[in-house]
Amino acid sequence: MEVARLIEDLVFQCRERLGEEAAERVQRAADLAIYFHEGQFRKLDGSRYVLHCIQVATHCFSWGLVDAAGICAALLHDSIEDAPPEKQADQAIRALDPEVFSIVEALSKIRNLQTGGGDMPATYRRILLAASRDLRVLVIKSFDVLHNAETLEVHGPEKAKVKASLGLIYVGIARRLGMIVMADALIDRLLPHLMPVQYERARKNLRTLQNQCGESMDHMVKEVARINEDGLIRDVILEPRKVADYFLLAEKPGTGRLNRVGWPVYRLKLFVAKGSDAWQVLGRVHDHFEPLPRHIRDYMNAPRINGYQALTTRILWGGVPVNVLIVESGKDESNRYGILATWGEGSSPYTGRYMRLLSTLGDSDLRMSEVHAHVLPDLLDAYSPKGERYTFPAGSVVIDFAYAVHTEIGNRCAGAYVNGVKRAPDYPFKDGDVINVITAKSSCPLRGWLNVVKTARAKTVIKQALKNHEGGVHGVQHPQPGLFVLTALASSDIAWSNCCCPVPGDTVVGRSAADGRWIVHTSQCTKVHEGNDEVHWERGRWNLADACNQANINIILVVERSGGVLAEIYRLLEVSGVRIHHTEIKPRSPTRLLVMLQFGHEHINPLGVVLTQLRGLAGVVSLQEYSWSSRNN
Repeated sequence: MEVARLIEDLVFQCRERLGEEAAERVQRAADLAIYFHEGQFRKLDGSRYVLHCIQVATHCFSWGLVDAAGICAALLHDSIEDAPPEKQADQAIRALDPEVFSIVEALSKIRNLQTGGGDMPATYRRILLAASRDLRVLVIKSFDVLHNAETLEVHGPEKAKVKASLGLIYVGIARRLGMIVMADALIDRLLPHLMPVQYERARKNLRTLQNQCGESMDHMVKEVARINEDGLIRDVILEPRKVADYFLLAEKPGTGRLNRVGWPVYRLKLFVAKGSDAWQVLGRVHDHFEPLPRHIRDYMNAPRINGYQALTTRILWGGVPVNVLIVESGKDESNRYGILATWGEGSSPYTGRYMRLLSTLGDSDLRMSEVHAHVLPDLLDAYSPKGERYTFPAGSVVIDFAYAVHTEIGNRCAGAYVNGVKRAPDYPFKDGDVINVITAKSSCPLRGWLNVVKTARAKTVIKQALKNHEGGVHGVQHPQPGLFVLTALASSDIAWSNCCCPVPGDTVVGRSAADGRWIVHTSQCTKVHEGNDEVHWERGRWNLADACNQANINIILVVERSGGVLAEIYRLLEVSGVRIHHTEIKPRSPTRLLVMLQFGHEHINPLGVVLTQLRGLAGVVSLQEYSWSSRNN
């Protein structure tokens, strides 16, 4: 009976808002959902599983997804992966509506062929790729995660923590789409499973601070009337901050940190009729209250990338800081519900600013962490000389900006004028900087750029350019077919094999790797002769510049804990006359250690000798990594 009642209510609402034809489509989708989930029940209370699908669809509609195809897809979002094969859910949904099928297919889990379970990184990547064409995919998935988050305790503490970590990814998505209310709700449901002690402590501290100044805040609201004699301020709302306001996502997907709760713990919202009134009200607030410097932000004329619009400042009242938001009437709902606030207005919602968030996706080689970077909070705004605004994560560098403007500009980036001062390509710019990129025909993408760029777009394009050898391989020349010349040691484009550890003077062979780097082995290495006969190895020779004599070797050794091998290593380095720049020792296992060394010499040849001797010491199990670096590093 509950299922029938909920469907009836949903169909009735669709009929009222979207018309009879849309209501009939939703009714057919609901009937299919019941059919596909027949005999399936939830672990929490034994209720029919289809209730979850109906409630997700109902939440989507009530929060603003006024869209028949979207509601149908919400009803059927689990059908393809949960329906028995004989019911042929994919064919039935495609027959119902190809548009609905496209959304549902994107929402279905990708199975890992080895384990049979869900492949979360692949699924997440497909969802975001599909969302670059249709944002309803992200909206529905976010509501699905929100509803599932209400019943995580049924899985037990450990499994609930894993699921909460996966759900946390969609906090960033909700924030990026401007759905702040949803992001806050997700945090309140997920953090008790992820960090129960910290979450409860934060709630308690926040409540304590709010109680301390509650009476003072009421007086402040009354004081606002003294600066509003002409009624310029239409409404006043005192809003307590939430624990979610203190939570920040981390770069690793599914992780974050809960900052220590502190002032301010309230925000004061002042509503005005139009934007020009906001500036007058801001002046009055600063005249009447004590403003705190460096906290004024004009998001009214330059909205945040998720659409947020307001003038913000911070004042002191009763000795404590208070955030003040001056908002144009009618914009508050958009600030809280984001893309859903205007979904049903006109023929289609304005999604341009949201689609730009996902426009750079499309490389199947993107790691999940790189895709996740699209939903981290935006902390930096930078501008072109023409005033075009670009938004980046904290720590972004000039190269990120260049690739955001155009791929070719990024590939040819040789630096930039940042606020009129010439800077290097890896210069980290600041919020509000004006950047004029410098290009040169001789410039090309470098592998080292991958270590400094922050945006997924820059990483993707640089990787593609390196694979295609658009910039050549630094440190390797090809004077004739079948022959290469090594001209540098400290090159990130060269992969020195740790099985044979080639050093200057050795007879070497090499070939190109799939990632665009040049692999170098000694010609006597067993891996060269045991490899695939179809792999073509080129002969190599050395032609190092004098500057390369000032090089360091970086190695990581696995050694036995016993036998005095560490003492032997340091004795060998001492008698060899090398300069030790860095040493670090970490446990590898109960019987073995990892020894990380960086050492250098005025000449290259002694370094090669020391490397060979280190590998031959008794108690050295293996050499894990081996590379060269310049003495400047």
